[in-house]
Amino acid sequence: MTGILKITMFIAHLPLSVFPFFQKKVNSNKLNRFHTCLSLIFTVVVAFLFLSFPQAEASFNESIAIDTKAISLANNVTADPPGIMSIHYNPAGLSLLGDGNYIMMGLIVPLMKKSGSFATDPDHKPFHDFQGNAIDDPVAGKDGGTEKGRMYLPLMDKTIDFLVGPGFGLSHRTPGSRWTFAYSAYAPFAGGWVYDDDDPSRYGGKALYLQHIIYAGPAVSYRVNNNISLGASFGLGQSAMGVDLDMRAPNEIVNVTKVLGDATQGMSTPIFDLTIPMPLFGGGIGPYDSIGSLTFDIRDDFSPSFNLGAMWEPLDWLSFGLCYQSPIKSHMTGKFDFQYSDEWQRMVAWSGSTALMQIISMVFDLPYEATSQQTGNVSADLEFPQMINLGMKVKPIKKLSIMGDLKWANWSSVKEDNIQFDQKIQLLQLAKFMGYAGGAYNMKLARDFSDTWNWGVGLEYQLLDWLALRAGYENRTTSTVERYYDLMYALPSLDYYGAGMGIKWNSMDINFALGYMTSKQHRVAAGTSINMNSDQLGAGLNIPYRGLSYEEKVEIFMGSVSATMPLEMVTGMVFSSIDKLTPARFKSAKKSSEVKEPVDSSSAIIDNMRFDGKYYYTEDSE
Repeated sequence: MTGILKITMFIAHLPLSVFPFFQKKVNSNKLNRFHTCLSLIFTVVVAFLFLSFPQAEASFNESIAIDTKAISLANNVTADPPGIMSIHYNPAGLSLLGDGNYIMMGLIVPLMKKSGSFATDPDHKPFHDFQGNAIDDPVAGKDGGTEKGRMYLPLMDKTIDFLVGPGFGLSHRTPGSRWTFAYSAYAPFAGGWVYDDDDPSRYGGKALYLQHIIYAGPAVSYRVNNNISLGASFGLGQSAMGVDLDMRAPNEIVNVTKVLGDATQGMSTPIFDLTIPMPLFGGGIGPYDSIGSLTFDIRDDFSPSFNLGAMWEPLDWLSFGLCYQSPIKSHMTGKFDFQYSDEWQRMVAWSGSTALMQIISMVFDLPYEATSQQTGNVSADLEFPQMINLGMKVKPIKKLSIMGDLKWANWSSVKEDNIQFDQKIQLLQLAKFMGYAGGAYNMKLARDFSDTWNWGVGLEYQLLDWLALRAGYENRTTSTVERYYDLMYALPSLDYYGAGMGIKWNSMDINFALGYMTSKQHRVAAGTSINMNSDQLGAGLNIPYRGLSYEEKVEIFMGSVSATMPLEMVTGMVFSSIDKLTPARFKSAKKSSEVKEPVDSSSAIIDNMRFDGKYYYTEDSE
């Protein structure tokens, strides 16, 4: 919290420290030299960051696919927010929209490609059967991967195995007013994937989706003066999470059950049958045998949040932007389904096969009634972190804009996942003998995410009056620390590249964008993650890849298109279509010449904040 206050105070004092300079009478030569100097410094700093910053091990799943223009600029839009979607990036930017009513419609199609390979650590001591033979891990040496996404559709209450993001927004300002009102629906956090049934990655997470959708996002901005604007938005959202996980437990205790089970085959006697039946543990479970599978889907239909933003434009070639995004806290509930393997059911049945075994099981709180399935209610608390985004925009020449962003996300607020069941789970009852201390009702996975600092740069060149070309880069460092890395929803650090164009045509602002995110080859060394491959018994609940190292590559491709236009254009087209489809006998007796044309509100579609109505630094700004 102290860090947030320091950043906020610095940003608050920055404009005050510059005001005295502009209050003095300076000639145009001095101002031009200041302009050139600042632009050069900004360009050099951006170049230094791009060439010198360490490409660390992505910021989870925030702000990946929200707006077309933002994708083309790789999210570097805090100081130059993208139209109606300023609601998310910086609500103060709504003041740049024009008078009247506007509508934005868009579509984003992402494709995620994950690939990974598992290799045996040469120093790993293998498990052995009762005859002393080493047991080979069937996953070792295998490659896995997927190109299938997964997302939850709220209204239909179902999941689909591909990703798509529609965009929609509305804005209104009464001519001459300092207030702008807007509304949008979007997904600030979204991501998911699904693996095939035989993919080795299925033990780390066969399928997953994790998303937060804002279904009602009203916003308002206020133009303080010609240079300063403030804004706020409020989000009514739904958080949703789904997991499909195949489970196995390669460790010494599980291996012992199999060794003793095999060694005591055929040793049944009347005394044993009445006390401790043979084979022991019902034959046991092998270290690489399936224990079962867990599936759950949970959601919270009311998870509110808010954004606060400010913009300051002291000159037509220089602007600053600041946005605070609140944390989103959700209490999600839903259903779970735990399916148990035949080996597991035999072992549990053995624990209750005699009166003595039942007594022992009750004393140690062990399951002794075999079942193929447990179902019921499940809940979890989820938090998406608060964020602060700081942006700057400089125009070294009148047709070129350079945007830079610095972003902080408070991911360290997420300490663990705690999935709470409405009944004792058999797997969790036995897990305490392997060092698990979370209890029989709670499935806890340590996270201890770290805060992230992301930076990026975007370029926009106004090639023609009606055509703007854009490109951008963002460095997205991971919030996951190596000790807790897993395949459930950890992502390595990503480099985000964007490109696109903006076209002004027939009172419409049309944007196209392509986005590409890629990670370097990321390796999780054997024994380093307690959520994946630790060799310490009891280090974590789910360690399916003991003795294996893992190398991963992640790529995300995005295509997007959007259009912003006066609302009257859409309503006019709708009424025109209805009129054409309406039979002649139901039409009004008025002649078509008497029907009024829709009002065109596009005369000031951008840059309303400047009273002279000029486009941003394209006319008379030298």
